[in-house]
Amino acid sequence: MMTKIAVFASGEGTNLQALIDACRQNRIRGEIVLVVSNNDDAGALRRAQRAGIATLVSHPKDFQTPEEYNAHLAHECKQRGVDLICLAGFMLLVKEPLLKAFPWRIMNIHPALLPAFGGKGMYGRHVHEAVLKSGVRVSGCTVHFIDAVYDHGWAVIQATVPVLPSDTPETLAARVRAQEHWVYPKAVGLYCEGRLKADDRGITILPSHKDKSPRIKRALLSVSDKTGIVEFARGLVEMGVEIVSTSGTAKVLQEAGIAIRSLDSVTGFPEILAGRVKTLHPNIHGAILLRRKDPAQAREAELFGIEPIDLVAVNLYPFAQTLAKSSSPYSLDVIEQIDIGGVALIRAAAKNFEDVAVLVQPSDYAKTLKEMETAQGQLTLETRRKLALSAFQHTASYDSMISQSWGGDPPAPAAEPAEKFPEQLTVKLSKVQDLRYGENPHQKAALYVWGSTGEPKFSQLHGKELSYNNLLDASGTWDAVNEFQVPACVIFKHVTPSGIGTGATLLEAFERAWACDPLSAFGGVLSFNKPMGRDIAELLSKRFVEVIVAPGYEPEALELMKKKPNVRLLVRHDPPGNTLMLRSLGEEVLATEPDRLTFGPDWKVATRRQPSKAEEDALRFAWIACKHVKSNAIVLAGPGATVGIGAGQMSRVDSVHMAGVKYKEYLRVGGPAPSALVLASDAFFPFRDGIDAAATLGISAIIQPGGSIKDAEVIAAADEHNLAMVLTGMRHFRH
Repeated sequence: MMTKIAVFASGEGTNLQALIDACRQNRIRGEIVLVVSNNDDAGALRRAQRAGIATLVSHPKDFQTPEEYNAHLAHECKQRGVDLICLAGFMLLVKEPLLKAFPWRIMNIHPALLPAFGGKGMYGRHVHEAVLKSGVRVSGCTVHFIDAVYDHGWAVIQATVPVLPSDTPETLAARVRAQEHWVYPKAVGLYCEGRLKADDRGITILPSHKDKSPRIKRALLSVSDKTGIVEFARGLVEMGVEIVSTSGTAKVLQEAGIAIRSLDSVTGFPEILAGRVKTLHPNIHGAILLRRKDPAQAREAELFGIEPIDLVAVNLYPFAQTLAKSSSPYSLDVIEQIDIGGVALIRAAAKNFEDVAVLVQPSDYAKTLKEMETAQGQLTLETRRKLALSAFQHTASYDSMISQSWGGDPPAPAAEPAEKFPEQLTVKLSKVQDLRYGENPHQKAALYVWGSTGEPKFSQLHGKELSYNNLLDASGTWDAVNEFQVPACVIFKHVTPSGIGTGATLLEAFERAWACDPLSAFGGVLSFNKPMGRDIAELLSKRFVEVIVAPGYEPEALELMKKKPNVRLLVRHDPPGNTLMLRSLGEEVLATEPDRLTFGPDWKVATRRQPSKAEEDALRFAWIACKHVKSNAIVLAGPGATVGIGAGQMSRVDSVHMAGVKYKEYLRVGGPAPSALVLASDAFFPFRDGIDAAATLGISAIIQPGGSIKDAEVIAAADEHNLAMVLTGMRHFRH
């Protein structure tokens, strides 16, 4: 049965808002049914109205005595079935009629550690001024049941805040207020769970039945790589897990609308030394290392108010990435990327794997949530063991990376860069996961990443296990979609695009890409360069696709797509890098730079006719698209959309023919004819026959590298057909 709560507030109502939010998030098993104020202009009233909560404005001056006023408030609360009254900046002393009507059922929050700095006149700024004037080094806040004396009655919860030499009343008040917004809902939550027993002799906090449950109840999230962390945290919160988080991660989660508990509300101490020290505190490491089945440790934890942490998700500062950009491993920017607190958290959680789960790879988030969802918030011992092993391997690799970088003498400032293709190429790879099979079911396969981090550049939020072919297509689509700054969509099928589109909106880009070849798009792999919205999700919910890659998903879009159990949803943020591309030939290995250039310095119009503005826009788009099509590659396109693609044919004329077949089918099913239809070829035309075939398709301009001994003949053919032709001087073979 839900506890009915009334909140009395005279001011802005930030503590009221904290209680409203906690009720919405089920951290309080209760409902605020009434907000009472003695101030017509109280911000608390506006907050209540926005939340749809009934309000009552009542002034003491309208009653003959304070007792009559309090009796009136008691009557209004009883009429609404109120069980608990919470004072949140109510600037009046509560009198006997109300106290008698709600014995030990009226709570208050005071911005200091009672009994110090309490009493008449001690409210708001006055409290903090008194604290600073006294010279004490610790302040905080107190939630207490009230009696007839100012700031008196049994304390329920206290939270500490250090008083800094540089503090002003405003800075101290801000830190105290942050604690208030956590501890007040916590105290009210205890009452609503029936765990607070108070009478004239004192107060008792009863143990929680949930505390004895093996389910995960509290998680610490502190990550440098934010990939997938919002979705992971949202999934945890939906299962009733309390999230504790540090500065950068906390900001990302709060901006995503996820309720988090700040780290300093657990430690009672702020981050110091420019963030160098955050989590190194007994309240954190005690919460992780506590052996739940050891009665002596359980009693000690209770004595010191340590709240157990059941899951730790941490990944470490990007040491390797910073080192790669630095001239010396001893430079300050590299040294600052040596993680201390993160490693300590990982090792503590891994050591105590019997009670704590530790995640160091974003790729583990979705699997962990899935297991928790099917096991009432629990993880098996085997899962926790595997996660712990992965954690120790992660920190071992991290320490090894640092020791190797410091193992020799510091390099000279003017040292030459390392040779890109040395005589001996050492490749270090870490396995991420075994795949179901390779290109075909009879082949085994696995996914590896460069280096020792064991972390891929993507995370999977939903769907079936990724296959070898899924990963090839997903990588190709991501490479292609990152060519564009405007909203773009790329659809791949068998490692080549079936459609590419750009637009003013992501929806327009998607519709253009899909329209190019709807038949091939069936069962395809899609990439977007902007977060995917609900409008696209509604369309895809009725279509079959294998994989979607995007930098993010709007919550409603994610909810819709999760109704399709098989579609794989990937999150990826980083654009494609310049890491060497390796291809095995069995006993031999090819190494090459990735093709990251698109346009070279040349842009030469070789024909008599110059392209129009619309044709030039279409040519530039078609050239980018053609770069990602398997050779021999021919792309028909208008400005911002492919309309026919010929790929992988043994002759360029055949590719032109296939592109034409696709374009005719595009028109047949109602695709709009482009304002300028152009053709792109990934390499030169060796003979004029390709130009003659292209001219029959209705194109008006061509873009190609040039460089054939037959260029003059090819250009003459374009002039005969009145086509504009641009030569780029750069080819884009893709084998």
